[in-house]
Amino acid sequence: MFKQLTRLANEADGRFASPSELKFLKDYLETVETRMSAYSKVRDAETTITEELGATLQAQSPYIFQKGKQDHSAVCQRDRQHVLRISATSMLFGDLDSLREGFLLWYRTIINAFRDQKASQATYKVLPNIVNAHLTPEEAKLMQPALELDKSILGE
Repeated sequence: MFKQLTRLANEADGRFASPSELKFLKDYLETVETRMSAYSKVRDAETTITEELGATLQAQSPYIFQKGKQDHSAVCQRDRQHVLRISATSMLFGDLDSLREGFLLWYRTIINAFRDQKASQATYKVLPNIVNAHLTPEEAKLMQPALELDKSILGE
């Protein structure tokens, strides 16, 4: 959203923006209440969502958060919360570019460095279903692009 507004301001400098140039803004404003509602629900259910996700993953693979004899469940819980927060914010502002470029590509490097691809794949495959269970269909539709982007970048 912010990149689009900046681009429009630069391109329309000294003239009025055309209706086609303003379409993205109109589309966003038509969904702002639903976006705010979805954001609030995800924020309020953050702990429930991430704990349910952790329990689901451990039920599928009991040692998914272990490296050798060390249990990294707490670190993984923190990381899941961070991804969820940033994804919800991306949905709220309609800004998948910042999610992709500002966080997910960096975080994928961290996942690869710690060789956590298996846990990451499982996490971002399951996350959309758990999040969507807390949202209305309209809210889930708005949240889905961010969750799919998480899955495509972190779940490879």
